[in-house]
Amino acid sequence: MTGPDRARARAFAVTCLILLALLGSAIHGFAAEQPGDRPPTPCAQCPASAPDRDQTMGRSGPSLAPSAVKSWHYQLQNIDPGAIAASSADMAVIDYGGEERPFTKDEVDAMHHKPDGSRRIVLAYMSIGEAENYRWYWPLRSRAWLGREDPEWPGNYNVRFWHPDWQAIVFQYVDTIIAAGFDGVYLDRVDAFETMGHRDDMVELVNRVSQRAKSKRADSLVVSQNGDALIPDPKFRRAIDAFAREDLFYGENTDGKRNLADGIRRNIGRLKMLAAEGKPVFVVEYPRDDDQARTVWREINAESFIGLLANRALDGR
Repeated sequence: MTGPDRARARAFAVTCLILLALLGSAIHGFAAEQPGDRPPTPCAQCPASAPDRDQTMGRSGPSLAPSAVKSWHYQLQNIDPGAIAASSADMAVIDYGGEERPFTKDEVDAMHHKPDGSRRIVLAYMSIGEAENYRWYWPLRSRAWLGREDPEWPGNYNVRFWHPDWQAIVFQYVDTIIAAGFDGVYLDRVDAFETMGHRDDMVELVNRVSQRAKSKRADSLVVSQNGDALIPDPKFRRAIDAFAREDLFYGENTDGKRNLADGIRRNIGRLKMLAAEGKPVFVVEYPRDDDQARTVWREINAESFIGLLANRALDGR
């Protein structure tokens, strides 16, 4: 998840930039402070919807399969493409843009290359179960699909993710990410069904996102974060290339607090279903101190999951 500090830091700069582009050619009279009920209009900053043919023919696909990833990096704030390129991580999950603009194709391409010349998977983060008020689509918000603000994450709003107008925005976002040269999408708030209901609709949305991404480029990757209860569904498992889990051992309800043993066992059992099918399982934990970090790192490795220790702000520190 993106943190409150991230929303405050980026909201003003990004929203102003996008609004300037949108007001001229996208929202067509839509009043941002008076959300309407019309279907989403293409945004000026985003590329036009791609034709069904692969727009990126000739681009080299990932030479590293997700199953070969041994280390990964997850950062949503203060992203420096040069620092990502210089890292040794086999996979990087980042926002599709910096503080003021989306990353260019050249910047994305540079992040694909590791210092030793090998290729890195670069995925773009996107939330499909919540709307963020600093995103390009915010002026297109509608009462038809926008819900209440998430009290734990200011600037993030519940959405009726099963609504066609919200899904149209999601698909346009996917198109934008693939056209920018990312290897695929890293889907967050897949677990929104836990509070909003419509479990089967979330499975279908993930499936449609996967179909959309792969229709634009056949080797596009889809990694889903959280929402473990969907894993037993074969349709969900077929739709994704890998799964990521936050707070598997600590912090599910309270930062730094050990999760209940029964819940840990149940969740590991579900994750093992994916591992048995050859799909990688990524685990990110946010330990409160060095002792907790050492303990959870041993536990992640014992399950043969691909671990990462980070701070919850995901700012690279």
